[in-house]
Amino acid sequence: MGSTRTAWHVMLASLLRQRRPRHFQVQSEVPLATEPPRADYLLLRNDAPGEAGEPAGTLRRLWPLLPRETIVEFKSVRRTYRSRDLDRLWGYLSLHYADAAGRLGPRSDLAGVVLLPSRNRPLDVDAAALGLTWRDLAGGYWQLRGGAFALYVVEIDVVADAEDDDLLHLFGHRGARTAEARRWLAQQVGAKESAMAMHELEGFDEVMAKLLATLPVETVLAALPSEQVLAAYTPEQRIAGLTPEERLLLAPDEVLRLLPEDYVRSLPPDVQAKIRARRGSPPEDA
Repeated sequence: MGSTRTAWHVMLASLLRQRRPRHFQVQSEVPLATEPPRADYLLLRNDAPGEAGEPAGTLRRLWPLLPRETIVEFKSVRRTYRSRDLDRLWGYLSLHYADAAGRLGPRSDLAGVVLLPSRNRPLDVDAAALGLTWRDLAGGYWQLRGGAFALYVVEIDVVADAEDDDLLHLFGHRGARTAEARRWLAQQVGAKESAMAMHELEGFDEVMAKLLATLPVETVLAALPSEQVLAAYTPEQRIAGLTPEERLLLAPDEVLRLLPEDYVRSLPPDVQAKIRARRGSPPEDA
């Protein structure tokens, strides 16, 4: 478990391999995860004079609950909580605490937070399997009790409603409702430093979809060439909702010239006029 590999490690590996039961394998220096442990966010508390009572602008009821250090795992709408994510977070907490011996004192100095759009069944199942119990802190905040470290669960959809936080809504199932949230989202996407980092990441299409959803349809369409807009639809979709007469006018001029005159006279006057103009024939009353 330590970072220092000694000669005794090597010799013990040899002893285990030489004298193991035949139905066992012995591997050494094995990575225990597909990638190195890496928390989404680490929150560090600084109770400097004059700063401890400063109100938060988002997740307002969460910050007062947090100790000196907090590891936060964020689960998005697309990549929400999955089975065993809670085990992974416990592993992060234990590793971080073990490596922070000179900085953290009791285990109460460290906490974990699961931040997700809403509670789901995999989270409930994992919590029960780990022997944890739910304590409702109200307003979308929960505490999972029974583990070695304090652990909180935050439901974004519920908290955003309870605290009237439209910016937080962007990270849940709903879109922005206020001009402030729309401006903020556009600023984040348009900022040079963040745009360069985000456009290659998973979920960027979701961000753009939420941004476009905040704009009037006319604004979005005006920014795109008509050919690009039409290319997104099949021929059947393009003509959906048109009347038979309107669909007739979509035919080439060569087809319109083949229409019997009796049939043309049966059409509404404005449609007759358009057909005659395209066929190059004089109006009916000429």
